[in-house]
Amino acid sequence: MQETILILDFGSQYTQLIARRIRELNIYSEIYPWNKAPELTPNIKGVILSGSPHSVLDPKAPQPDLEIYRGKLPVLGICYGAQYIAHSNGGNVHKSDTREYGRANLSFVDESSPLLQGLKAGSQVWMSHADTIEKIGTEYKAICSTHDVDLAGYESTNEPTFGIQFHPEVYHTTDGKQLLQNF
Repeated sequence: MQETILILDFGSQYTQLIARRIRELNIYSEIYPWNKAPELTPNIKGVILSGSPHSVLDPKAPQPDLEIYRGKLPVLGICYGAQYIAHSNGGNVHKSDTREYGRANLSFVDESSPLLQGLKAGSQVWMSHADTIEKIGTEYKAICSTHDVDLAGYESTNEPTFGIQFHPEVYHTTDGKQLLQNF
């Protein structure tokens, strides 16, 4: 069986690009709708939660059961995925005063984080979101921030679960390939 990264699609315009970037790393990936994920098999080595046009604050937004994966496999939430993990685990997500869209630079990078190995402060990232993570649950810690976004990235303190507010799959995130390789 081929080792696989499972990508759960929440309707992001970038989901196909996530899969492409993973495949560029010579790692097989499969995309599934968030509510039609396959059963876990030994060949699935990690799960990526895509971005979404939805807001986690909308009661009709996608709400997958992540307990299927958490603590069993590494999980990476990108944008909506990160907001969903935070929101459903004691964090707080709120509407941004202005939509955060475009280039930003990481002003803080926790270089001890396994997700951020090889990334440095100043690294350029691509933001595209209307909601922002204001607070994370007590079992999480911040691992990166930008001038405008305090919680640009976080990780669980007791399992390999990560959330990033920016998009590592796009060209404008200069160290995005490294971050995905780390995952």
